[in-house]
Amino acid sequence: MWTLYLLAIALSIGAMVVSIGRNISGNHSPSRGALPTRAVARVCVEELEALNLELNQRAWKLGGELSGEVGGGDVVARFNVWSQGWEQRLDDLEDRCRLDISQGDPGDFAGREELARARDAVLALHRAYRAQVNRFAVEQAELARGAAEAIKLARERTNHNHQP
Repeated sequence: MWTLYLLAIALSIGAMVVSIGRNISGNHSPSRGALPTRAVARVCVEELEALNLELNQRAWKLGGELSGEVGGGDVVARFNVWSQGWEQRLDDLEDRCRLDISQGDPGDFAGREELARARDAVLALHRAYRAQVNRFAVEQAELARGAAEAIKLARERTNHNHQP
């Protein structure tokens, strides 16, 4: 009887040690049950809308930055850094909202396929913006520099002529 009792305690302690070890090491895979509510799906849509808005605002802001800075080299580098961070946030959204699961999986929810297509469209737009920015940096940066330098010179000459 004592043997069974000690064996039961040893197995319980062993199972607890293994469980704690897995949690500490991070080698466990989280359970991926179904999304609990439609509210979670709406949050996913809202986050994607926010990322799309940020993308478009950043593209417009970039045009002003390129025309306003002589050289503009830092502008493209800053855009590329921002771009990588933006893509990471889109990847995080994809993981949280489980947009790449198969139809009928336990995590499937109404509108998931449409949301995944919307994510693909936003990502395609982002890649097009990024390609244009990098192409501009290679092919037309000299035009932007020339325009910025000409405006700077005109401002200097105009201000110089108005001084007593």
